[in-house]
Amino acid sequence: MTASKHSALEDIHTKVALSNRVRAAVSSPILIPPANVYLRDGRSATIYAFVRSEDETEIEVCTSSTERQIIPAEHVDNIVRVLANLLNREIEGGQTYPQEHPLTFNEFKNYWFAAFTAVMVLDSPTGSPETFTFEDADDRVLGTFYTKPNYPGICGGICNGGFLVSEKTRGQGVGKILGKQYVEWAPKLGYTGSIFNLVFETNIASQRIWDSLGFEKVGRVKKVAWVKGHEDNGPVDAIIYGMTFKTD
Repeated sequence: MTASKHSALEDIHTKVALSNRVRAAVSSPILIPPANVYLRDGRSATIYAFVRSEDETEIEVCTSSTERQIIPAEHVDNIVRVLANLLNREIEGGQTYPQEHPLTFNEFKNYWFAAFTAVMVLDSPTGSPETFTFEDADDRVLGTFYTKPNYPGICGGICNGGFLVSEKTRGQGVGKILGKQYVEWAPKLGYTGSIFNLVFETNIASQRIWDSLGFEKVGRVKKVAWVKGHEDNGPVDAIIYGMTFKTD
């Protein structure tokens, strides 16, 4: 296990450019301990924080507030495959993401793991969550989100996120749990606020989550998306959601 020596935002700069002002906002390494959460049916789960290693060759998981552990490449590939399949099913469904075509393994890895990524895992009933090695990701991954800058340069303090929930656990409150964790963790990465650019007006479930978490509807993009199942009505609008994070 290794603790990173560089700043939290330096982890992100390697893939996504941020301003010097935002870079200076965080002086400690990304060492975000796993978050323990509960589904509606009472089962426990853990949300892990993933970051790139200092030399950018490997992906590490934060195992505590003081340590990060390198994940073996074959286990990384397994979890990337599971999450890529989740996104590609959403793309094929044509109702939530703007992409038209599925992503390859490498395209997804570069897209979803470019900066900071969280993965929610169902706890084993017989072992502690920290013993999870991601070998059995097919059965235990419940959802994920990424966090990255929404704008370049001097506006890089505003982040954006993408979210996925496994079909196996729909109705268990996973989407809202991930949304709450996003709001809690993003300020720790030095961000001052968040923007979601394209929440289609037909995506009622997402709107309910962001409304309940205190996001504001700050704009609307007219007739932006041909959403599957709504083609007869023409392109639908997208709502822009925003939040300014609270600071201590």
